[in-house]
Amino acid sequence: MRRRARYGETVSRRGWRFRDVRIWLAISFVVTVLLALWTVQAFQLMPLLIPPPQTVSTFNSSEHPHDWASVRGNAGGTGWSPGSALEPPFSTRWQISTPGKVLATPAVVDDRLFIATEGGLAISLDADTGETVWTYDVGSPSDSAPAIAGDFVYLGTRDHRVLALDRITGQLRWERDLENIVLGSPIVSDGTLYIGSTNGKLEALDASTGEPRWSADANGWVVAHPATDGAIVAATSLGERFVTVDPDTGRRRLVFHSGTPVAGGPVIADGSAFFVTNRGGVWAVDPAAISRPFSRFAYVAKFNFFAWRLRSDAPRQTGVRWVGSARGRVKYSPAYAGGNLLVVNESSGVTAFGGANGSVGWEAQLDGEVITEPVVAGGTLILGTADGRLHGLNVTTGSTEWIHDTGGPALSAAPSVSHRTMYLPSTDGRLVALEGR
Repeated sequence: MRRRARYGETVSRRGWRFRDVRIWLAISFVVTVLLALWTVQAFQLMPLLIPPPQTVSTFNSSEHPHDWASVRGNAGGTGWSPGSALEPPFSTRWQISTPGKVLATPAVVDDRLFIATEGGLAISLDADTGETVWTYDVGSPSDSAPAIAGDFVYLGTRDHRVLALDRITGQLRWERDLENIVLGSPIVSDGTLYIGSTNGKLEALDASTGEPRWSADANGWVVAHPATDGAIVAATSLGERFVTVDPDTGRRRLVFHSGTPVAGGPVIADGSAFFVTNRGGVWAVDPAAISRPFSRFAYVAKFNFFAWRLRSDAPRQTGVRWVGSARGRVKYSPAYAGGNLLVVNESSGVTAFGGANGSVGWEAQLDGEVITEPVVAGGTLILGTADGRLHGLNVTTGSTEWIHDTGGPALSAAPSVSHRTMYLPSTDGRLVALEGR
């Protein structure tokens, strides 16, 4: 009896052990699956597993080369109007007082000028005469430059909204609450509106209806404009990040750690993406690059070895093409024109970097404090200074072509350029159309 009991007890123990093994195998399988899913999400493996579709690049929502359709003129964020030319002497075509200061660059499309004011109004003007075509009460101050695409005018507001107005009548077509302050400006490409907010996300909305398409994490406040070449969308954040995103799915492709907050928005031109940091770092990145699993950890490890002098060469993050220095702190987006990346530092020093290799083509020093983002008309770089002057520099050589005293206060935002005319918003609430020869 004792032997039978012991035998049965042994069989029972073996059964429990076998059952324990199966339970642990099941738990291990579940944990492995969860870890795999977490790894795909955390390290952005989906672009590696499912290659992003090839998209056709559309650079601008406007088809006319003289239009200034968004905050930096085009969806690539270059700040360049190649078909425009500005030569002195300059004359004032018209000037008006706006109901509230204009805090962002006006948009110009099809002989219509569009502005948003600190007083909470969106206004359409006749670009030739300055006469008001329509006014819409937004109901909140706007720091956002209007973006024009098709029959729509888009802008963001401080009370968390993105609005789409009818370009002809000014009537509200749709609005979307992003639930966070919108300080940046939208861009539009291929029927999608892209904009950031203080929720640390880059949002993609259907440009016709305002319906959300996707939301991508930028790891910090997105307070500047995004940029796109149609194949990727790029954004910068105050969380020390530059990210590229698939425009169809919203999945992040490249997550780049800048080490310090990025100043202004990105630029995409000539097959490269560019951005600058507030401490003067200038970066050129391959927009097609994809962050690989654990690449960040590998970079940190290599950097530590370099810092400890265990390796002689400094490591580079995935996607880096070249790195430069603006020789001072920076607070504005760069401009890109004629193969040159144009960067202005807080000491009013201007540097032209070759877009292909980062070589310094020229440097210039202005004698006034630059207070506007750089804008390029044809082959002339235009900068506004705190003393109310406009400086025109040759993009190729950096030499000063002209200096124009506006005779008034400083600009409140960078000008927009169309044909032979600059549209200048001033800190005293004036808007001036300044025409060149």
